[in-house]
Order: sequence, then structure tokens, then C-alpha cells
Amino acid sequence: MPTTPSVLCELDNGLCRLTLNRPEKLNALTLGMFQEINEYLDGLDYSAVGCLLLSGAGRSFCAGHDLDSLAAGEEAGHAERFENGLVERLANLPFPVVASVRGHCYTGGLELVLAADLIIAADNAKFADTHAKFDLVPIWGLTQRLPRRVGMAKAREMMFASRTYSGAQAEAMGLANQSVPEAELDEAVVALCRDILANSRRSNRAIKKLLHDTDGLNLAAGNAWELHHSEGHGPGFAEVIRAKRAQQKS
Repeated sequence: MPTTPSVLCELDNGLCRLTLNRPEKLNALTLGMFQEINEYLDGLDYSAVGCLLLSGAGRSFCAGHDLDSLAAGEEAGHAERFENGLVERLANLPFPVVASVRGHCYTGGLELVLAADLIIAADNAKFADTHAKFDLVPIWGLTQRLPRRVGMAKAREMMFASRTYSGAQAEAMGLANQSVPEAELDEAVVALCRDILANSRRSNRAIKKLLHDTDGLNLAAGNAWELHHSEGHGPGFAEVIRAKRAQQKS
């Protein structure tokens, strides 16, 4: 890794903070950054993680793919497949992934953030897909994940017109789960992560797996899958019930 990492990773009390760290470049993505993320995930003790927080250092989450590296041809061939696989790896992590978005979330940054389960945005954040402005076509899953998040009609609008949407608009269309004033963003994100960490890690992982396993199934098939594949009660259930009963008696 470089002397100053382009990505930071910190694990504390079950919360893994994965931070894009090229603030002077608005965290524009490079192949090296994807390799750093992959190395962190390789070395991460998944059993110790209850939630992963994805964010960007400085004033923007991510301005997109680094155009200089694209123009230099550094992202062709195997690199494209690797980057696509890394986004897929993030999307399929067994624990909940929360993304915090301030400033820009453009194109490649939008593709990356769509790997998160939950997105919290500053109300003045800027979301956009600009592939078509540069005669580019998505390769990290945008055409698949964006329609699933906002619906096909809105996804077509975002991709065909390359318009920019605020964090508040992103919440209204279902792209972001919540938008808050920028000054309150960090507090809101930490509060959400704390709520997630306060719950059963086993439950959250099993729920996320059910969601992934049944994606694309119709209601009847998905309901049947849940019935036969749900992990059901865990060892923590009886303990929670005992604690509640003791509290009621006191």
C-alpha cells in the first residue's frame, strides 16, 4: 500500500469504518483504491463486525472514477472485472453496510454507494450518473442496482439525462434512506449504526442472507423460501425474554 493510504479501515466495538481517503481528489476512484479495499476485506475478522460504515474523507463522498486513470488505460481488461467483483463483494458482505454521503456522489461513486444496504445523505449532497456525458457505459453494476433501488423509470432518467439530484431528492426517490442537514450527518449516521449494533448480529446476517437469496423471486416463491430456510430463534431470544420479564417485575 502507498505511504498515505487511499483508503482507511478501522474496527472498533463491532463497527468497521471504511473511508475513501483522497480528499484532494474528491475521493475519485482508482484501481489502487479497489485493491486496498480488497486487502482490508481479506484481513478483516468478519466475526467481529456488526456493521460496516462506508464514507469519504473531506467534503465529498466520491466524485466518480478517476478520469486520468481511465484516459491512461489503467482500468481495462482484468481491472474492470476486478473492480466489478469488488463492488459485488461489498454488496454481499454478510453484515449490514451503511453509507454516509456528503458532497458529490457521482457515477463510479454512485455505483459504489449502491453496494450499501442503507444510505444516509446530507440534504445538499449531489447524486448523479454521468456515464453518458463521457461516452461511457457502466461496468460496476449500475444498470442492475439503480433500478432496483429507485425503480426503472427514475433510473432511466438518471442514466439517460445525467441530471444531478440533491440528498433530499435522493431520499424522496428512495435512493437514500434518509437525508439530514449536513451539520447533522455524522451524528445521524452514528445513531443508525448504533441501532444496528444494538441488535442481534446473527439476526441481521440471517435477514440479509434471506433478502439476497430471494431477490428476484415472486411473492409465493420468496415466502416459501423464507419458511424453509429461515434460521428462526437464536440463543439470544430466551435471554431477551428473561430480561424483559425481570424488568417488568422490578
